[in-house]
Amino acid sequence: MATMLQQWTRRYHQLTQRNYPPHVRAHIREYFARGADKFHISELVEALPALLLISVLLFFSGLVVFAFRGNIIVAYITIAVVTFCVLCYIILTLAPLVFYDCPYQTPLSTPLWFCSQVIQFVIFSVAHHLAKFFRNKLRLVKTGIVEALHNLQMKKKRSFSQGMIAALEGSAKRFSLDIYRAALCRTLDLIAEDHELEEFVAGIPGLSESEALRKFDPLSPHDAGRVVLVALPGPTTFHEQLPWSIVQLSQRAITNGLSEFVQRRRTQACLKALYYIPGAIRDVLAPYAAGTYYCLELFPLLNSPESLGLIEELWGTANDDVALSVRCVTAAITAFIITPPVSVLEKFLPHGVQFIGRGEPGSSFLSRRRLMDENWEDNDSAHLQNIVHFLKDIKAALSSMDVVSWMRPDAREGLLHEVQAERRILHESRHSAEYRSGIFRAHGNRTSVAFVPAVQHDLLAVTLEIVTRNLVSGAAQAQRNAFREVFSELKTSVEIAHSEGRVMETTKMIVDALRPVAEKLGLPAGVASTPQPGSEPPNQLPSPSSGIASPSIAQGATAESEPEPRAGNDEAIPASGGVSSAVEGLPLTASVPPTRSTTGTSSISLNDSSHPYHLSPSSEHTPRDPATFV
Repeated sequence: MATMLQQWTRRYHQLTQRNYPPHVRAHIREYFARGADKFHISELVEALPALLLISVLLFFSGLVVFAFRGNIIVAYITIAVVTFCVLCYIILTLAPLVFYDCPYQTPLSTPLWFCSQVIQFVIFSVAHHLAKFFRNKLRLVKTGIVEALHNLQMKKKRSFSQGMIAALEGSAKRFSLDIYRAALCRTLDLIAEDHELEEFVAGIPGLSESEALRKFDPLSPHDAGRVVLVALPGPTTFHEQLPWSIVQLSQRAITNGLSEFVQRRRTQACLKALYYIPGAIRDVLAPYAAGTYYCLELFPLLNSPESLGLIEELWGTANDDVALSVRCVTAAITAFIITPPVSVLEKFLPHGVQFIGRGEPGSSFLSRRRLMDENWEDNDSAHLQNIVHFLKDIKAALSSMDVVSWMRPDAREGLLHEVQAERRILHESRHSAEYRSGIFRAHGNRTSVAFVPAVQHDLLAVTLEIVTRNLVSGAAQAQRNAFREVFSELKTSVEIAHSEGRVMETTKMIVDALRPVAEKLGLPAGVASTPQPGSEPPNQLPSPSSGIASPSIAQGATAESEPEPRAGNDEAIPASGGVSSAVEGLPLTASVPPTRSTTGTSSISLNDSSHPYHLSPSSEHTPRDPATFV
């Protein structure tokens, strides 16, 4: 039989692969393909292993009979071996009928599957007719049960008509989000080149907005994307968590001297992916909140036309996570443009990269998003105006962050405690000595349902640390009045909620973070409310005595008009009169990246090419080693 099947197959190929024009060959092939289907040659091929199986069973049967005639002990041993083989064969036959992802199958699996579908169809048909009879005659069965039985009957009928392969494919299409995440993690493990990571990163926004994930939760279409993307690890080859791998990928596009087109394409793809990964923007902005000398770690998020263009593109998005991240990045970029760390930029800015506040993109961005004209010179007013606009931008998001509407009613209390615990972990990790020394590890349980709301809360805290560390005491009266109005509104909402027994932790955190600003402006900040159990402390920058650069040094501007001595250098740094002067000549008015010593103190070095932030355009930029920051 096997020899004849080979001959028939060879004849079919000879007839369908003759040297004729394509349209004639296609006509001949279709003609004989119809004949092959009509005479069921495929079923005959499938039956061939069954014939081999029958021959093996007959051989074992004869072997047992022959053994009983010769030696009884050998006969029983033979029966044991044959029984074991038969049991294994039965398991291999039934396994794909129970577990649809089982790779094992025998020639009897398909016939048994069809038999099981027929039996189930008959059972559901009888049950449906009996239920229908009892509903119509005796009124003992509800209509819902009848409809459910009818649906099961139709389902088995369709499954029988489509065949076993179609049923297996249908089961594969109903996989869970865990398989999505596992597939992405396996892909990240195999990525070894920059262009491969770029292709992966470029697909992250589409995955977050895809219809394939929306069906898991139609009422909250972005939740499924959060579950898949939030816990993704970094590529194994790059030895970094995913957000920092993406940032460094965009930096290598500049330092490796790639073409301008590739730089723009890669930068836009990387920055857009950061917005769609929950917690990524918080992870990237947190070092900048720890010190302005970490700004180079964020390039080109802070300093590129592509970043400003993405803010405009994503400003009106319906994705709440992306919208909040866009507004936080806008506030951070504005603070960066107003008071840039000039010495850092002069020393370590890669060749060919200009400060974003120097040209048209930066001024247009400030005019459009912060309503600042091109000739402003009052840094204090600009910073206070940035704070006011940021608070107005996030006003709509606060209402959803302060309530627990995203939680299930039966689990709100427990999940609320989990969110509070995650907030504490994220807050404390950012203020640890290890983090301040430059070792930026991933924190929090990213597979927990409480991580996303907790990281949104901490993202606001990080942004407030960035925008409130600059001097605002000399702001104009118009900005003071605008801040007073917004601050009073937030403080009143917290007081009303407290009197009504409601919890507004995010709004309360913002009010606590703004109290020092209000005190500097001479506004009544009110008495700080007593922290609720489980809530994190107010977000304050560490004092200079802790070994970290103080805010007055890190911001790059001083309140006094006298020159300041620069550590490690006998020259004096003149006080900055505004960002306009800094843009013209980039004077040395900001702090310099400190090189960490074993004692935990900071020393300043302007000419050290081995500095961890030194980016040389002539050498390839390697992934950041956390050990270099210690």
